[in-house]
Amino acid sequence: MKFIFSTQKSGMLSYLAFAISISIIVLLYRMAIRFRENEGGGSIEYGQAFSFIFRIYLYGAIISSLVMLIYTKFIDTVLLDMLLDQNLKMYETFKLKVDDSLYNTFNNIYKPAPYALVNVFGSTIVGTFWGLILAAFVKKEKSIFDEK
Repeated sequence: MKFIFSTQKSGMLSYLAFAISISIIVLLYRMAIRFRENEGGGSIEYGQAFSFIFRIYLYGAIISSLVMLIYTKFIDTVLLDMLLDQNLKMYETFKLKVDDSLYNTFNNIYKPAPYALVNVFGSTIVGTFWGLILAAFVKKEKSIFDEK
């Protein structure tokens, strides 16, 4: 949903896409807390919390990339061409040279399947970032008074 909203030319939909991004982070935190309470008996180690958050984010990224692939391949087939043009204009604005090799690389990335794979890779980095941060807030050591 976030991807589709962010591709539209409406400012309101862009704000909605941003709100979805924030909601995802809050939802990850709440899901990790629920996992800690229900599956961990009220405690969870940092590594376990990180693993849980990262995996949830990765699964979401894969689903998002599949939606992105379908959308760019069958629904809005000119979107990636427009994004490529915007990227090249940005390079031109900053007076950065785009040689044939760089142009071919961009041209290859702005195809539906590679673009979706790049999204999975980028989301993996973002998921790692949020996993490292949120796991610190979710971790909870087992009390010394709890029976083992």
